Amino acid sequence: MLVIAPHPDDETLGCGGTLARLAPACDVHVLLVTNGDGGGDLPPETSALRKQEMAAAVRTLGIANEVLHLDEPDGRFDDTSSFRAALAAIVQRLQPDWVFLPWLGDSHPDHSRISRASSQVLRRSAVQRVLYYETWNPVPATHVVDITPVLETKKAAVLCHVTALKYGNYLDAMLGLNAYRALYLPPGERRWAEAYAVTSARDNRFL
Repeated sequence: MLVIAPHPDDETLGCGGTLARLAPACDVHVLLVTNGDGGGDLPPETSALRKQEMAAAVRTLGIANEVLHLDEPDGRFDDTSSFRAALAAIVQRLQPDWVFLPWLGDSHPDHSRISRASSQVLRRSAVQRVLYYETWNPVPATHVVDITPVLETKKAAVLCHVTALKYGNYLDAMLGLNAYRALYLPPGERRWAEAYAVTSARDNRFL
């Protein structure tokens, strides 16, 4: 599995519960695309601090592999040939079966641009499935994952992102979205779920 995260915290908010369920059985890698510095409007140490927080969050989810970094500009991502070449090289080296991406229609420009560029790179790879996850905008869900057994793990991972939590109540937003997505699960006890729009990487029906 390869998770493409535009910023520190996207990996946890969007698919952290699913990753926590997969980690014991799968080789999971996480790629941070931007440097996470907040677009340069935050203190100069922000990038390094957020990378540390992301590393802690990923470990909390049970992922053993170190986070990979491309250090593209935060808030100013541009789809360049160098980005596409770097991503293609990572995919070629790791040979993931599945790749998690932010939704193509996400309202954050970094998310949507990174998603579209990455999706186009993946069309020319051996990746089997692309799984679009939710952050700022809902996906047209094709699949849901019951994350109730690992909800506390996901919450603990979110709390690792101390810097992001200073600027938004991401924990409650995540819990609300995951509670809403549990409507897709069979009725019964209160549960939480993550939703995905899943498609073939090569014949991507969402592009």
